[in-house]
Amino acid sequence: MSDNATEQNRVRFDRAAAKWEANPGRVMLARAVAGAIRTAVPLRPDMCAMDFGAGTGLVSLALLSDLASVTAMDTSGEMLRVLDEKLKVQRIGNVHTLLCEIGKTALPVAEFDLILSSMVLHHIPDVPQTLRRLRPCLRPGGWIALADLDSEDGTFHSDSTGVFHHGLDRDDVCWWLQEAGFMGTTAREAHRIVRPSADGETRQYPVFLVTGRAG
Repeated sequence: MSDNATEQNRVRFDRAAAKWEANPGRVMLARAVAGAIRTAVPLRPDMCAMDFGAGTGLVSLALLSDLASVTAMDTSGEMLRVLDEKLKVQRIGNVHTLLCEIGKTALPVAEFDLILSSMVLHHIPDVPQTLRRLRPCLRPGGWIALADLDSEDGTFHSDSTGVFHHGLDRDDVCWWLQEAGFMGTTAREAHRIVRPSADGETRQYPVFLVTGRAG
């Protein structure tokens, strides 16, 4: 990700962090994505996971009872500060936060059994490159589970700052994973976000979950 793109996203999410979870739709989405991951991935209590673009940890914490530990990574220090406060209040010791820019930070090698993300890919200019950088972080046979918007007409975001894709084609994401060294890729619908449109009607925006395994 370019320096300018990274800064755009960091500023956007730093500003939103304090009130991020006040939106019930975001909480509902996180629960739906966590449920879809549970259905698609055979989680085990000894699995170590990386939540890439973890934000305030909504998906991480929803899955924590099924995992041994989570490393919650994000470029937004304020998002991680909110998560750290929750971990302190709830006395959670097996979630660790990491301020990290994928393109610049040295990532651990063969340390995780699962990499997950939710609504992150459309904020990344070069998704295939990022997937290639994430692949070595997984142990052999490890899983990746990526949730994001299906391709849409640009109406989802009222502010497109830091948005580089109006959703993504789930088949493209499967192909990019295969090119990055993953196998057995599958895609399914995880959720539908319902929002009012300008004409007074409601719009539905499907959210997919794509999964694969490290070869």
